[in-house]
Amino acid sequence: MTSVDLTAATALAREALETFGFDPDTPLTLLKNRENFVFSLTDTRGEDNASTRYVLRVHRQGYHSDAELACELDFVRALHGEGVAVPSFLHSPDGRGFCTVGHNHPAGAHQVDMQLLLENHGNFGDERTGVDGSASIDPADFAALGRLAAEVHNATERSGYTMAVPRDDWDLDGLVGTEPAWGDPLRIAELVGEDRAAVEAAILRIREQLTAYGTPKNRFGPIHSDLTPENVLRTGAGLVLIDFDDFAAGWHLFDLATAIHFYTPHPRYAEYRDALFAGYESGRPLDPADHAAFPAMLLARALTYLGWAADRRGEDTPEWLVARVLPNTVRLAREFIAD
Repeated sequence: MTSVDLTAATALAREALETFGFDPDTPLTLLKNRENFVFSLTDTRGEDNASTRYVLRVHRQGYHSDAELACELDFVRALHGEGVAVPSFLHSPDGRGFCTVGHNHPAGAHQVDMQLLLENHGNFGDERTGVDGSASIDPADFAALGRLAAEVHNATERSGYTMAVPRDDWDLDGLVGTEPAWGDPLRIAELVGEDRAAVEAAILRIREQLTAYGTPKNRFGPIHSDLTPENVLRTGAGLVLIDFDDFAAGWHLFDLATAIHFYTPHPRYAEYRDALFAGYESGRPLDPADHAAFPAMLLARALTYLGWAADRRGEDTPEWLVARVLPNTVRLAREFIAD
């Protein structure tokens, strides 16, 4: 896997523009660079010179195979067909939802997709303001997010969508196995002594509870998996869910845990959590076993972020996760094993 810089990513993006039939010299604006480089662009082709705005993603090399990425885009199309508010992807010349470029570039082959840009009319929130408690979000927004999550899970069942190829599932081993999908949180050097012992004990209890919870289809199936605030846009038509990069099979509760995780230190956490669940249950029922399993799922989700950080030390976000999220995760672990 090769790490590329902005210059290389821009060159790859311009090659993809040509493949999709756009002018390769179209101005590009960098929107985001974490796992992928994400650019925006405006196209003014056509007789009336009407402007259409797009988002172009240069995927991190080797993160998903072509078959895995095709599976992801098929999932988005299945949700779109069921009326869920998700992005609209362009088809490449070969009919896929992405192209592969860079075969003659020093950075090597990279997958690139394009989608219509969704106008974001305000921030739903972000991870850091959730953790530091400064986020000011109406509980009604979490209720709307819960309804959207329920729509995704209901639409998945209605569509009959099944995973065409395996991905890194958010199952028991993917979350708290010996080789978790996002890395081992116990590899964080700062996690020592009684804090480490609490997390280790919590992992054992998570495994026990989620094993007992089971994986029937009303609890487990294809999910978004990264339902964080930055992946929810406010649009004129309501909330829209973007970035299905980590989509895989997992527990439905995992989406709810992801939506609320970064607000667990927030002074209004209980209010936000209750609104999220109320919104979800307005569209999809939960039973007492779901509510009982949620603390285990929430802590399992917290541990995935630390596992991700453990393999990326020195970068800004991983260091923030260790400094600010690790202490909160230890608190959650202590509360979990004491309950």
